Amino acid sequence: MFIPLLTTDFMKRAVSQYGKKVGIIDGDRRFTYAQFGERVNRLSSALTAMGVQKGDRVGVIDMNTHRLLELHFGVPQIGAILLPINIRLSPREIAYVLNDSGSRVLVINEDLAGLVEKANLKGIEHTIILRGDGTGTALANIAGIDYERMLEQASPVLERDFGVDENDPAEMFYTSGTSGNPKGMLLTHRMLWLAATKDLFNGVGVANDRIIYLQAIPLFHANCWRKAHMITGVCGRHVMLRQFRPDLVCELIEREKVTYVELVPTMADTLTQFKDLERYDLRSLERIVLGGAPLLQGTQEALIKKFPWCMINAGYGMSETASCGTTAHLKDYLLEGLSPEDRKSLQRCQGVEDMLTRVRVVDGRGKDVKADGKEMGEIIMRGHTVIDGYWQLPAETAKTIVDGWLYSGDIATMNEDRYITIVDRKKDIIISGGENIGSVEVENVISSHPAVAEVAVVAAPHEKWGETPVAFIVLAAGCTLTTDDVIAHCRQEELSPFKIPRTIEFREALPKGGTGKILKSELKRSLWVKE
Repeated sequence: MFIPLLTTDFMKRAVSQYGKKVGIIDGDRRFTYAQFGERVNRLSSALTAMGVQKGDRVGVIDMNTHRLLELHFGVPQIGAILLPINIRLSPREIAYVLNDSGSRVLVINEDLAGLVEKANLKGIEHTIILRGDGTGTALANIAGIDYERMLEQASPVLERDFGVDENDPAEMFYTSGTSGNPKGMLLTHRMLWLAATKDLFNGVGVANDRIIYLQAIPLFHANCWRKAHMITGVCGRHVMLRQFRPDLVCELIEREKVTYVELVPTMADTLTQFKDLERYDLRSLERIVLGGAPLLQGTQEALIKKFPWCMINAGYGMSETASCGTTAHLKDYLLEGLSPEDRKSLQRCQGVEDMLTRVRVVDGRGKDVKADGKEMGEIIMRGHTVIDGYWQLPAETAKTIVDGWLYSGDIATMNEDRYITIVDRKKDIIISGGENIGSVEVENVISSHPAVAEVAVVAAPHEKWGETPVAFIVLAAGCTLTTDDVIAHCRQEELSPFKIPRTIEFREALPKGGTGKILKSELKRSLWVKE
């Protein structure tokens, strides 16, 4: 028989089969799956009473809290679309996301009120306020409904079937692009349902109800690496982490006996360099997975030294693939012949394709490169969790999805055992701390300064963040400018802090090709290649 694959399947199973189990921990608050399911139903009822309909977008600005996890189920349950918004974006960028998505409802943590301005909420019909912990700005000019009071007054029983189909969108995410503005994409119930099953077949351990997962990856980032649905589906335990601080991470691992955590490499560096790490009992931790940026050897070695008992490996995916793609597990036939260094190298690379995705590395003509670990090409993917296109961007879609394959923009090699290793970026995207920075966006802001004649922004290596933006500037005749002036201008133009270059090089001229195009490759080479 045919039964649609819906994200709410995971929650319903947890409520039905594990209702008495404590499934969500958020600070001092603990919720059984039965309590969690009731709150989700009350949320769905409240949104329905508010007039939210199938296909409506509900934007959310929150940290990793139990409320955001509830929204991952309560919004799609009525056929509406959840839009988790990156809290690292600037107010200008968030206003763009809310307007471009056509969001009717905004759910916002009061501590993050400084990220929105009343004038930018013209399309928002309803605002729901999440209580904060007093660490942020006050809700000066933003009025709304209190989330907890709204749930108290709503029915815990859904009165009707909302006719949700597996091909209906369940969630919407935005990712930065080279055009400067974030690009939207829709993920359907079916895509998210299948993405959640990746960890059941990825070759690095079977997910089960004994998993205690520390939610360190933001729930607004790249389908939160599938874990909102997967952990709920196997009826494991979510341990919410509102702010990534090494002391909080260690306290939660020790107190809650966390078994599994996923990190971007910069998080791993912060953790391994934490001076008080040895004071905590972290032996419950069994598995650490790295993603969001290449795992460097130094980071891997530090993790192995600090957590020698853990399984540690990398993976690869994109927002456009619901974070599916590859996993760096060791194939069984390779185990006996691998040296320790080769074993670590394979676990550090992006890995081999998962069950849901077909992955190739191709040259400029779309032909597969030699599987020799040397010839470079672009990673392209197709599969059950890959988007059909970008939201209202047909030209961008046509450039990215060609002949049924999504072109990633990542340059990589593939060895004879089909392991993929990223070596560079095709486009001028800078990956800093797991976040994408579009160089054109930064250039647009800097070039708006009257003293700037030409500007190019490229990636430079950074010990902590992996990469960081560096700006090369040619001044207009007779003008002067300092690094501090450029940074102040970027802040004034509301460029997100993590996108602002901290290093500025002033030059008489920038290298150009025959057509007058600035040769960014030469600028980047000067930063990466030591003579």
